[in-house]
Amino acid sequence: MIKRQRREAEYKQMAFETAVRNPERYRGILLRLAEFEGIALNDVNLLEIVSHLYLVGEVSSERIRVINTTTAEQIKADVIEVNSTRNADGGFPKGYASRFWTYMRTLSELGFVYAQYKKPFKLSQMAKKLVKGDVDEQEAFSVQAMKYNRRSPYRNVSNDFNFFRFALQVLLSLREDGRSLSYEQFVPLMFSKNGDVAEFLALLSKNKFNTPLQSYLFAEKWYGVTNKISTVTDDYPDVVRRLMLISGFISIRYAGRKLIQINESKLDYIKELLCVDFNLTDEEKAEPKKYFEKLDNGDVLFLGIVEKYRKSDKIDGAEYTNKISKIISSYGITEQIICQSLDSLKSGKGPIAEFDEIPDPLKLEFYISILIAIKYGAHFYIRPNYKADHIGKPYAHAPGGRGDIDVYSAHIYWLIEVTLIRNRDQMLNSETTSVIRHLNSGEEFKSRPKKYLSLVAPVIHQDTREFFEYSLVKHQREGGKVYIKAYSLKNFMETTLKKDNFQDMEIHTKEILASFTSKL
Repeated sequence: MIKRQRREAEYKQMAFETAVRNPERYRGILLRLAEFEGIALNDVNLLEIVSHLYLVGEVSSERIRVINTTTAEQIKADVIEVNSTRNADGGFPKGYASRFWTYMRTLSELGFVYAQYKKPFKLSQMAKKLVKGDVDEQEAFSVQAMKYNRRSPYRNVSNDFNFFRFALQVLLSLREDGRSLSYEQFVPLMFSKNGDVAEFLALLSKNKFNTPLQSYLFAEKWYGVTNKISTVTDDYPDVVRRLMLISGFISIRYAGRKLIQINESKLDYIKELLCVDFNLTDEEKAEPKKYFEKLDNGDVLFLGIVEKYRKSDKIDGAEYTNKISKIISSYGITEQIICQSLDSLKSGKGPIAEFDEIPDPLKLEFYISILIAIKYGAHFYIRPNYKADHIGKPYAHAPGGRGDIDVYSAHIYWLIEVTLIRNRDQMLNSETTSVIRHLNSGEEFKSRPKKYLSLVAPVIHQDTREFFEYSLVKHQREGGKVYIKAYSLKNFMETTLKKDNFQDMEIHTKEILASFTSKL
């Protein structure tokens, strides 16, 4: 096989894989791939891996039908056919192998995995910690971002610096002057050749970037851009901003236009990360294995900072309830608006544009928390466990071992777990035993006389419903006053709007116990 000659490196716009816009998906992908660690990424094994990703719902196609009894073997022919037109990429041959690389490119650039054709597949220590729940998404992505380098074995570019460090230093400099970075200004930021903060700030002072077109024309004139305007001003910036959001680095604000600011709730954390000196040699920037090993060994420089600031993420119910109340007040959120927002999860565009930046799974937690606060805020503390900025907008999921939303008083504890998962197997693997574990873990709510648990999802499969019914009987048999019910999102909204949640769960519990008793 003739090895294709690599083109000469050029200065290019900052970019990641646009096929995976939402970085929240990567934890699920890593979770599915963990069982394949150590195997060689040859054609046979790659077909097995990609078929598995389709089977468990991490990858989907209208032309591949997966039902409860489907096996990986049964869909392999369809996986080959569906991906047959994909070109070779990243050293992987055309077809399903190239599809695999689509999901590995960004994970490789950030040092989460070592994925080379015909070489053993490896997960970094940080990837393993993320899969196990020892670190959360915000911690993992923020650390990997601090080790990332634009010139790497995966990007043939002349830009040779850490873009995330550069962007954060620009935002900190603007913050000192009480300024923010507009979305339009973010575009030229991504074209920096050397990561020079002073040079970029001077560029902002001399040029106006009031519209995406102005940003595009500037990039076209000064950087020789030939990509479509939507690619330059929307597609590439969107993925990079999402990675910065999940890392906890930025907050998005509206003041007549979209503004990017430092996330004030992580300000000290960010400053300490920036103080860590992490550099790669030219050899490490050129060789995939050496790049992976250097990033993998860099964790020790950052994990102490992660541990130090992990404690500051824990705030009490009163503070969270106040933040949610402030959001309700500031944005004028009514029952009608929050119901419209929940309904908009299908379309992606809600009544409050600023919230559109939040990934859909987090939006669901956020919107449900607001709905509960509107209906029950006068009588209970409402504590969503997602990570939120200083305003209260979420940017990352709850750390491992904690439930989604805690609602409590001196006498009652109500755990609400929410998910947008529709795939049956994914739901059984991710939203059953872990949910029950969240209900029973921790000392904080053990003394509450009554405990309630609601699982909320777009669709509740029969297997999931039965799991929670058996768990309910088990808890009641052991003498606990526990009431459990799995709800479709529509059913949960209707019940909450009527403030019938507790009564509804109690009635459901009696009916299930009576049903089990009669069968026995």
